[in-house]
Amino acid sequence: MELQTLKKADRPGILGGSARQRIKNIGKGLTGALVVFAAWQFVFSLNLVNPMYFPSAWMVLTHCFVLLGEPSFLSQILVTLKSMFLGILIAALIGVPFGLLFGRFQVAYRMAKLLVETLRPIPAVALAPLAILLFGLSDRATTSLVVWTSLWPILINSVYGMHNVDEQQVQTARIFGFNRLETLVRVELPNCAPFIVTGIRISLSIALAVAISGEMVAGTGNGLGGWILKASAAGSMTPAYSAVVLSGFIGYGLNYLLEYAERKLFFWHASFRKS
Repeated sequence: MELQTLKKADRPGILGGSARQRIKNIGKGLTGALVVFAAWQFVFSLNLVNPMYFPSAWMVLTHCFVLLGEPSFLSQILVTLKSMFLGILIAALIGVPFGLLFGRFQVAYRMAKLLVETLRPIPAVALAPLAILLFGLSDRATTSLVVWTSLWPILINSVYGMHNVDEQQVQTARIFGFNRLETLVRVELPNCAPFIVTGIRISLSIALAVAISGEMVAGTGNGLGGWILKASAAGSMTPAYSAVVLSGFIGYGLNYLLEYAERKLFFWHASFRKS
C-alpha cells in the first residue's frame, strides 16, 4: 500500500517547525545559564575566595532587580547607550559609503585593502590615550573609541555585500535604462542592505563593551563603566558584579531585537530564505 500513515515525527503539530526550534533553542540557552549559575554558586560555597570579592551568584542575581529599581542606575545605562548608539551611527555614516565604494570599484578596493587590514587589528584600548589627548576626559572620547571599533565590521560587510550583488541584475537594470545612481539605489543597495545590517549587529555587541571600557579609561565617571568603577572602589563588589551581568543582558537583548528585525525586514533575501 503506497499511502501510509505519517510517522509521528512528520505530523504537523500545533506549533510550526520554526516555533518549535526557537523554543528548543531558548530551552538550551536557559539550561546553559543554569549550569553556569550552579557552577558559580558551587565555587562560592567552597570559600576559595573572600566573599567580599567573590559574592554568590544568588546575591548578584537578586541585586540585579534592586539596581533595575534605582533611577540613578538606569540613568547611567542611558548614558552608555547614548555613547554607543552615537558611535555606531557615526561609524555607519563613514563605513557604509566607503564600503560601497570599495566594493563597487576594484581599483579603490585594492588601494584601500592594505590600509584597512593594517588599521583594523588595532584595539580601541590602545587608542584611549589619543582619544583623551584629542577630546579630554569626556563622553566624546568614549564615543570616538566606539566609532573606531564599530567602523570595521560595518565597512567590511558593506564591501562584502557589494561583492555579492548579482551582476545580472545590474546589467538588466542598465538594459532598462537605469543610470548608475538609479542602479545603486534600486538594485545594489537593497541587495547590500542585509549585509550592512549584519555588520551593524556585529558592531552592536562590541560597541557596548567598548563603551563601558571607554567610560572606565577615558570617561568622566558617568555611564555603566564609571558606575562599576565607583562601586568597586567603594568595596561593594555585589553591585559591581550585578551591573556587569545586566550589561550582558542588555547586549543580548539588543542583539536579539536587531536579529529579529533583520528576519522581518529581509525575509525576501536569499540568505534569510535558506534559514
